[in-house]
Amino acid sequence: MRNPEQHFFEWRKTTPVLVCVQTARKAERLIASCEACTPDLAEIPFDYLLDSLTGCNPEYTDYVLEEPAQCPACGAILQTGYWRWSDSGKNGRTAFILPGTLIALKKS
Repeated sequence: MRNPEQHFFEWRKTTPVLVCVQTARKAERLIASCEACTPDLAEIPFDYLLDSLTGCNPEYTDYVLEEPAQCPACGAILQTGYWRWSDSGKNGRTAFILPGTLIALKKS
């Protein structure tokens, strides 16, 4: 099996950011539900909440959770996502997407 990072060089331009347990718990306290328990209400990617808490640039950040984060309503594990662009002379520009969990925030 070939290594896709050798073929798609732009994949290397992101920065992994470790999300400590305290930040993950802070995020959980702001979440009302997730796409597993309220699919009609969850519309914000979990990563967007992490972006606002960490101040990181979403375009160049991949989050790594020190411990799994969970939905406070149903206990489902919240996943972070990522996307990469690949430019190929033969195939043009292609997006590779692994979506993160969608969430609904608590009302302030």
